[in-house]
Amino acid sequence: MSSITCTINANVLKSVEELRLCKKTECMKAYVAKIDAKTLEVVDDIQPETDKLAKGRQFEDTTLEDVTEGLPDNAPRYLVLSYRYEHKDKRVSYPLVMVYYCPETARPADRMLYASTQQMFATRAKLDKVYLLEDKDNFTQEWLDEKVAKFSR
Repeated sequence: MSSITCTINANVLKSVEELRLCKKTECMKAYVAKIDAKTLEVVDDIQPETDKLAKGRQFEDTTLEDVTEGLPDNAPRYLVLSYRYEHKDKRVSYPLVMVYYCPETARPADRMLYASTQQMFATRAKLDKVYLLEDKDNFTQEWLDEKVAKFSR
């Protein structure tokens, strides 16, 4: 039995690095990637010409609600987010987090493909905060803050 290995498009890694280095603001910034099932390559999921929030390959100054609205109901995605997080001691940081969105209604083959590629994507993109999200209705600021708070202890 052979394993399926996906590649990561160079533009994807470049976009994540741009997000890592972007100017920190009060607003959230997000990047979304998907796996092209035909080429088995992780590629951009944002189409600048059709998405009013997109600037290049990234959502600039967006909200969690806008990002959630753009997620498909039945297909996994990789999200990379940078946002303002205030710690309990009032320090402010701008964590770069990856959310592996994998809805329970996704096809089993897609779930397996994304799961098998998720660790490689996180490693190549140098993302150490990775969280699983199965229901986009749970994707709230409270959910995200809770995940980041657990990681920053």
